[in-house]
Amino acid sequence: MPSAGQISRIVHSRGWWLVLLFLLLCGCTASRPMRRAAVPPVKTTPPVASSIAILEHVQPSSLQHTTQVVLTTSTPVQPLIQRLFQPDRLVVDLPDTRLPPQGHQQTTSVSDGRLQTIQVASQAPNSVRVTLTLQAIRDYRLTVHTAPHRVTVALLGTPVAPLPSPSIAAAGSGQRVRATPLQQAALPTQAGMAPLIVLDPGHGGHDPGALGVTGLEEKTLVLQVAKELRQLIQQEMPEVRVILTREHDVFIPLAERARIANTQQAALFLSLHANASPNREASGFETWYLSFAASARAKKIAARENMLSEKQMSTLEFILRDMGETDRINQAAVLAQSMQKALTDHLARQYPEVTPRGVEGAPFVVLHRTTMPSVLIEMGFLTNPQEEARMRTPAYQRALAQGILRGLRQFLQTSTVAMR
Repeated sequence: MPSAGQISRIVHSRGWWLVLLFLLLCGCTASRPMRRAAVPPVKTTPPVASSIAILEHVQPSSLQHTTQVVLTTSTPVQPLIQRLFQPDRLVVDLPDTRLPPQGHQQTTSVSDGRLQTIQVASQAPNSVRVTLTLQAIRDYRLTVHTAPHRVTVALLGTPVAPLPSPSIAAAGSGQRVRATPLQQAALPTQAGMAPLIVLDPGHGGHDPGALGVTGLEEKTLVLQVAKELRQLIQQEMPEVRVILTREHDVFIPLAERARIANTQQAALFLSLHANASPNREASGFETWYLSFAASARAKKIAARENMLSEKQMSTLEFILRDMGETDRINQAAVLAQSMQKALTDHLARQYPEVTPRGVEGAPFVVLHRTTMPSVLIEMGFLTNPQEEARMRTPAYQRALAQGILRGLRQFLQTSTVAMR
């Protein structure tokens, strides 16, 4: 646009009609939009989420007393392993994992006396299953490594001729029938002893645990749910025994809780708890198993339940880290998955607003000191007003107990844990 001085000079020299023409030309030029060069769209391939690992390599190796299978992944994974029979095999599930783009289901023959074949297959869009079909082993170990990220399954025992499929004698028939996983899980290991499940209501006495926004104490809630669960087990699973680590509002140290289960030679140990958070919006239930590769949040929760400071937790983790992954811990991870899935399925029908938070590992002292598969269930957040109100009701407490019972049954139908 021209300045006032320019317009004045034009008026005196050329007349008013020139001013009008000049302004019209300037206005048209100013209002004309700027043209920009068209940029062709760039074709991109959607990236794979960073949380999804790629199974890059599967490498078996045979030594004199050990066969190792190393699974190398692009990022850390949390494997789950269980042993199944008919045929005898180890199933290693890698959640949040995919095969490489050119990968596909494959079976590799090994046949070294311990390991017969390795089968790799996708179970779901983000899950890979590695099945190790066994010939004869004494034991196995699973270890998770970093730099590079890999999972090692070690099969122990001197190679021998393949063993026959597991079988049991049919009483009085003289014939032999194949045992199902449920039959194997339900077989007592001591004559005259029914298998035992130990329920551990957390806290008690001078230790109230988490405190609800209107005063509900964790120690009271978990004892009520434990007694409800015991009644359901006695009604629906009469073939097993069940005991509680405490029957009343008393304090029992963590070591004593584990000692009770160990002395009684329990088959399974379930520790019941309720959660707390500075965030009143936090809600939902989650199931924990023993692990030393824990997240920062997991360590904080374990420190609270262990009644240790974070510094003491670091010392405890250092002492226990060399314990490694054992068959008991692996079975506990499978048990935790069964519990969480059953609770999710059961509660979703009656309480769709309830949030399942998943399964995670953490260094809980009470789980470490037991000698059988053990899990810790955080049934909800007492610091959430809606969740505390729900957990006060006998109906919801019964629903929690029913979901846990379903998890027990599902685990025993697929696991080969020795039920004493």
